[in-house]
Amino acid sequence: MAAGKRKQRDGGGGGHGGLEVRVIGGGKAVPAGGGEKGLEIGLRIGAGTLPERVPDAVMPVPRLEVADREEPLPARSMSEVGPAQPRIPRGGRRKRRGLAHWTFWMAAGSCVVVVAAVAGLLVAGNARAAKASRDSPPAGAPVSVAEKRPELDQQQEYFLERSGELIGEAEALLGRYAAATSVAEALPLVRDAERVKSRMEKLWQPWGAGVPFAPGDDPVSFITQESGRPAICLAGRKGDFSRFEMVFVREGDGLKLDWEASLGIGEVQIAELRDGAPVAGRTVRALVRPADFHPAEFPEDRFRSYQLGDAGGEHFVWAFAPAGSAVAAAFEAEFNEGTVLLKKSGETRATVRLAEAGSVGGNYFELTEMLHKGWVTP
Repeated sequence: MAAGKRKQRDGGGGGHGGLEVRVIGGGKAVPAGGGEKGLEIGLRIGAGTLPERVPDAVMPVPRLEVADREEPLPARSMSEVGPAQPRIPRGGRRKRRGLAHWTFWMAAGSCVVVVAAVAGLLVAGNARAAKASRDSPPAGAPVSVAEKRPELDQQQEYFLERSGELIGEAEALLGRYAAATSVAEALPLVRDAERVKSRMEKLWQPWGAGVPFAPGDDPVSFITQESGRPAICLAGRKGDFSRFEMVFVREGDGLKLDWEASLGIGEVQIAELRDGAPVAGRTVRALVRPADFHPAEFPEDRFRSYQLGDAGGEHFVWAFAPAGSAVAAAFEAEFNEGTVLLKKSGETRATVRLAEAGSVGGNYFELTEMLHKGWVTP
C-alpha cells in the first residue's frame, strides 16, 4: 500500500477510533500520525489518555514495626520466694487436714497406752518387792543349803575372771598332748584318767607327724558351756590341715583335757553300733539331726525320727523316740519342731542312751534318754 494512502486512512474519520501505538511502560501516548516517524512498540486499545505512573520512590511503602518490649520482671532469689508448692485442690486440703487430725489422735492414744503400761509395770514391781521383803528371813537367820548359790555359778565366775590365764594353760596342755607318742604319755593329761584308760587304749591315736598346727593358723579359743559346765575350747587345724576341737575342763586346781568330749567318745561308738555292739544302758555321744525317715516298725504318727552321726561324719544310725516321751519333748524343744519355719533343721551335740530296736536290728535304735546337751559331762 502507498504511503500516502496509509497516512490518509489513519488520519480520517475523526475521533480516536484508530489504533494508537505506545511503548509499554512509557509516558503519554503519541498519535501514530504525528510528526514522529517510525513505529513504537506497544498496543493500547481504547480511547483517552493513560494516567501517569507514579514512580516507586514516591509511593509510600508500609513497614511492619515491632512494638517496644516491656522491661522483664526482675528475678527473685529462692531465699525470698521459697520452693514451689503444688496446687492442692480444696478436696485434697480437706483430706490432708483429716489425716493430720487422725495422726494426732493416734499418737496421743499410743502415748496414753504406753504411760498406762509403764505405770502397771511399776505397780507390779513394787508389789513384788514388798512381797519379797515380807517373805525374806530376818537378819541373822540361818540359810538352808538349797538357798546357797550353786557350784555352777562359781565355776562360771572362775572361768570369766581368769579366762586369759586359763586359755594360756589350755594351749600349753594341748602342746604336750600333741607331742605324746603313747597312751602312757597322754593319760596324765586327760580328765578321769582311770575311768577312760581302757577306752583310750582302744581308740587313742597320735596327734600326727610334723608340726602340731598348720602354719599361719593359730588355734581359736573360746569358753563353751553346752552342758551347763563351763570349759575352754581350742579349735583349729593340725599340721596336716585336718580340723580339731579340743575341750579343757577344770579339775582340782588346774585344767585337764576332756578326751571324751573332744573326740565324741562314748561308752559305745556309732561305728560299733553298726557292727552289732551291745548298746543297752550305755552312753552314746552323737551329732543328732531331725529326720523324716519312718520304717514300718516306727510309724510317723507314733514316733519321732532322728539321725545320729559320729564326730567325724563317717557313720550314722537311725534312732526313734516315742511321741510324747521325755526324750522326744527335749529334742522337739531343741529343734523347734513345733514351728513350721524351723522344723526338721539343724543339728546338735547330745549325750544319749539307746535301746535295741527289737527284731528290726541293723541301724535302727530307740532313744530312751537324753542325758544332756553337748559332750561335756556336767
